[in-house]
Amino acid sequence: MSIESAAKCEIRAVIRYLVAKEKSPYEIFNEVRTVYGEDHMNRTSVYKWCREFKNGRMNVHDDLRSERPSILTDDIVKKVENAVRDDRRLTLDELSAMFPQLSRSLLHETITETLRFHKLCTR
Repeated sequence: MSIESAAKCEIRAVIRYLVAKEKSPYEIFNEVRTVYGEDHMNRTSVYKWCREFKNGRMNVHDDLRSERPSILTDDIVKKVENAVRDDRRLTLDELSAMFPQLSRSLLHETITETLRFHKLCTR
Protein backbone atom coordinates (compact mmCIF):
# COMPACT_ATOMS: atom_id res chain seq x y z
CA MET A 1 0.00 0.00 0.00
CA SER A 2 1.29 3.44 -0.95
CA ILE A 3 0.43 6.70 0.81
CA GLU A 4 -0.79 9.14 -1.87
CA SER A 5 -0.67 12.61 -0.34
CA ALA A 6 2.06 13.10 2.22
CA ALA A 7 3.52 16.34 3.48
CA LYS A 8 7.26 16.86 3.14
CA CYS A 9 7.63 17.17 6.90
CA GLU A 10 5.88 13.82 7.38
CA ILE A 11 8.38 12.03 5.15
CA ARG A 12 11.25 13.84 6.87
CA ALA A 13 9.92 12.72 10.26
CA VAL A 14 10.00 9.13 9.02
CA ILE A 15 13.57 9.62 7.79
CA ARG A 16 14.52 11.08 11.17
CA TYR A 17 12.98 8.09 12.94
CA LEU A 18 14.80 5.61 10.71
CA VAL A 19 18.11 7.48 11.16
CA ALA A 20 17.59 7.21 14.94
CA LYS A 21 17.13 3.45 14.47
CA GLU A 22 20.53 3.50 12.70
CA LYS A 23 19.24 2.37 9.31
CA SER A 24 21.49 3.07 6.33
CA PRO A 25 20.51 5.80 3.86
CA TYR A 26 20.01 3.12 1.20
CA GLU A 27 17.57 1.22 3.44
CA ILE A 28 15.78 4.45 4.32
CA PHE A 29 15.44 5.39 0.66
CA ASN A 30 13.96 1.98 -0.16
CA GLU A 31 11.58 2.24 2.80
CA VAL A 32 10.41 5.73 1.80
CA ARG A 33 9.97 4.68 -1.82
CA THR A 34 7.99 1.59 -0.80
CA VAL A 35 5.64 3.45 1.54
CA TYR A 36 5.23 6.80 -0.22
CA GLY A 37 5.86 5.88 -3.84
CA GLU A 38 8.59 6.95 -6.22
CA ASP A 39 7.27 10.47 -6.84
CA HIS A 40 7.57 11.94 -3.35
CA MET A 41 11.29 12.14 -2.63
CA ASN A 42 14.30 11.28 -4.75
CA ARG A 43 17.42 9.46 -3.57
CA THR A 44 19.54 12.61 -3.33
CA SER A 45 17.02 14.31 -1.04
CA VAL A 46 16.71 11.26 1.21
CA TYR A 47 20.49 11.04 1.54
CA LYS A 48 20.69 14.79 2.26
CA TRP A 49 18.10 14.54 5.04
CA CYS A 50 19.83 11.45 6.49
CA ARG A 51 23.07 13.43 6.66
CA GLU A 52 21.28 16.42 8.24
CA PHE A 53 19.69 14.27 10.96
CA LYS A 54 22.95 12.42 11.65
CA ASN A 55 24.63 15.81 12.11
CA GLY A 56 22.16 16.70 14.86
CA ARG A 57 19.33 18.48 13.08
CA MET A 58 16.06 18.06 14.94
CA ASN A 59 13.63 20.16 12.89
CA VAL A 60 11.80 18.41 10.02
CA HIS A 61 10.44 21.66 8.55
CA ASP A 62 12.09 23.86 5.91
CA ASP A 63 14.37 26.63 7.12
CA LEU A 64 13.14 30.17 6.63
CA ARG A 65 14.68 31.78 3.59
CA SER A 66 15.56 35.40 3.23
CA GLU A 67 13.78 36.29 0.03
CA ARG A 68 14.68 39.27 -2.05
CA PRO A 69 12.41 42.11 -1.01
CA SER A 70 9.76 43.02 -3.51
CA ILE A 71 10.19 46.31 -5.32
CA LEU A 72 6.44 46.48 -5.79
CA THR A 73 5.08 48.99 -3.29
CA ASP A 74 1.58 50.35 -2.82
CA ASP A 75 2.79 53.61 -4.34
CA ILE A 76 3.92 51.91 -7.56
CA VAL A 77 0.70 49.89 -7.77
CA LYS A 78 -1.27 53.13 -7.46
CA LYS A 79 0.81 54.74 -10.22
CA VAL A 80 0.25 51.74 -12.53
CA GLU A 81 -3.48 51.85 -11.77
CA ASN A 82 -3.66 55.58 -12.50
CA ALA A 83 -1.75 55.15 -15.77
CA VAL A 84 -4.12 52.39 -16.93
CA ARG A 85 -7.19 54.37 -15.89
CA ASP A 86 -5.91 57.47 -17.71
CA ASP A 87 -5.33 55.56 -20.94
CA ARG A 88 -7.02 52.18 -21.06
CA ARG A 89 -5.39 51.34 -24.40
CA LEU A 90 -1.87 51.22 -22.98
CA THR A 91 0.03 48.12 -23.98
CA LEU A 92 2.34 46.15 -21.75
CA ASP A 93 5.30 47.48 -23.78
CA GLU A 94 4.26 51.08 -23.12
CA LEU A 95 3.71 50.40 -19.42
CA SER A 96 7.08 48.67 -19.28
CA ALA A 97 8.69 51.80 -20.72
CA MET A 98 6.86 53.94 -18.15
CA PHE A 99 7.95 51.70 -15.24
CA PRO A 100 11.44 50.40 -16.11
CA GLN A 101 12.07 49.25 -12.53
CA LEU A 102 9.38 46.54 -12.94
CA SER A 103 9.90 43.44 -15.01
CA ARG A 104 7.30 42.63 -17.64
CA SER A 105 6.13 39.57 -15.71
CA LEU A 106 5.75 41.55 -12.47
CA LEU A 107 3.94 44.30 -14.36
CA HIS A 108 1.58 41.76 -15.94
CA GLU A 109 0.97 40.12 -12.56
CA THR A 110 0.24 43.53 -11.01
CA ILE A 111 -2.32 44.38 -13.68
CA THR A 112 -4.08 41.02 -13.79
CA GLU A 113 -3.86 39.72 -10.23
CA THR A 114 -3.36 42.72 -7.96
CA LEU A 115 -5.54 45.23 -9.81
CA ARG A 116 -7.76 42.54 -11.38
CA PHE A 117 -7.90 44.30 -14.74
CA HIS A 118 -8.67 42.21 -17.79
CA LYS A 119 -9.25 42.70 -21.48
CA LEU A 120 -12.76 43.55 -22.52
CA CYS A 121 -13.84 43.71 -26.11
CA THR A 122 -17.21 45.18 -27.08
CA ARG A 123 -18.56 45.98 -30.49
